[in-house]
Amino acid sequence: MEPIVQQYPALSPHPSLANRTILVVDDDTVVLNTIKMMLQSANINCILATGGQEALETACHHKPDLILLDYMMPGINGAEVYKKLLADKTYTSIRDTPVIMLTAKTDNYEEQQELLKMGLSAYLLKPFGHKELINVIINVLTLNDVKIENQKLQTQLYDIKNYLQSVFDSITDPISVQDIHFRIQRFNHAAVRVFPSLTTGIKSFEVEASVPFHCHQLFFDRKKICDQCPALETLATGQSKLAEIRHENRFYQISTYPVHDRQGRVISFVESIKDITEKKMLESQLIESSKLASIGTLAAGVAHEINNPLCIILGFTQSLLTEIGTHDPVRKELEIIEHETARCGKVVQDLLAYAKPGELVRSHTNVIELMQGSIGLIRHLLKKNKIVLTESYETDLPDSWMDAPKMRQVFINMLLNAIQAMPGGGAIDVSINYDSPASSIHIRFTDTGAGIPDEKIPFIFDPFFTTKKGQGSGLGLSICKSIVYEHQGTIHVQSHIGKGTQFLIILPVLQN
Repeated sequence: MEPIVQQYPALSPHPSLANRTILVVDDDTVVLNTIKMMLQSANINCILATGGQEALETACHHKPDLILLDYMMPGINGAEVYKKLLADKTYTSIRDTPVIMLTAKTDNYEEQQELLKMGLSAYLLKPFGHKELINVIINVLTLNDVKIENQKLQTQLYDIKNYLQSVFDSITDPISVQDIHFRIQRFNHAAVRVFPSLTTGIKSFEVEASVPFHCHQLFFDRKKICDQCPALETLATGQSKLAEIRHENRFYQISTYPVHDRQGRVISFVESIKDITEKKMLESQLIESSKLASIGTLAAGVAHEINNPLCIILGFTQSLLTEIGTHDPVRKELEIIEHETARCGKVVQDLLAYAKPGELVRSHTNVIELMQGSIGLIRHLLKKNKIVLTESYETDLPDSWMDAPKMRQVFINMLLNAIQAMPGGGAIDVSINYDSPASSIHIRFTDTGAGIPDEKIPFIFDPFFTTKKGQGSGLGLSICKSIVYEHQGTIHVQSHIGKGTQFLIILPVLQN
């Protein structure tokens, strides 16, 4: 008598079962064939295995969409097979395959919970019906499809996030994203490079929203929001804004861009910070060049229209002085004319020197020797004005490629300025140091004079500006600045009323 073969009615196609292949693992061939017929009724492809090791090898070869794994099998049971599937590197390619454990055991609750925590998809208690099996398979495959889709979306989101961060970090200006309370939420690598304090206490470039890092604190070391901050207007109007802020003798261009939610409300903003100090310097130099061009035109006319009459006046005056006696009553007046005419001539010469400085004639120059030579030329003035001079020079200073006579003119002007600032005597300190990382020479002239008022400091390098009424042309510092700039250097000043003034000249070490 042949065995009765159970027939299962065909089920309506389900989208989760289309083109699926399921591996069925059971040591009982009757159970295997029964499950096979159940699955075939739902148009599911089946692969059969009768043992644990065979199941692992078959799964590696066929890559099924799901495994129905019997718990009670000789050799290694279903639980051991599943643990081996997860732990053995041989089965890495099928590790994420969903597994349904088929079992008649009800006394191993702790082991069941352990396997579920490890990732087992479901338990199906024997005996089970046709529709019950198919429904569990549909649920597990649907959940696994959702899991796979979520993993794909997470990978895409991760890739997009990395791409956006790469774009963010490729921008060379500091950029940050801030909420409406000015708390920094994200920033790029450039922000860390320019403002190292950003990394203090922060492990990543994505700042936790609960940590109150504010723009004005981290970027500008201020307790309050900057008065000129364009973000205030951006948050109020929802429009992009631009402003310039000065901080520690540097200029920054701050740009803010609103971020809106779906209702059009501003929920955060992007802030870009650009250091425009060099740009401001170039603009200042352009203005100076424009002034220089105007003065050059004026100087040419002055030289032609005034210099010749001055020479005639000076010549006649000196001729008269040689013809009259020492005690002649008009001699004093003639000497005044001679002195003032010579002073006017010096103004014209300074004007010409400022307006038409001429080409640099460079040579390898030892700056210390140049400074010592300059001091030697005015040492008699130091003694006459009761001024004590101290010198401090760094050893092994490299030579620089510069116009020595012009730089000597700068040094002498600096020293004369300091002397004139101390009519009652005082002290001058001259120091020269080498900044190796920047490859630049720092030259300082420090005096103990009366100091320069804060409101006058911005104008001291302007042509014809002077704090010494009736003395000089007001072109000395302008000429010094022009010569220093010609050498790609910078000149800075710090002054305190009643304490004195310090001029700092920074010259790059240039080679031929």
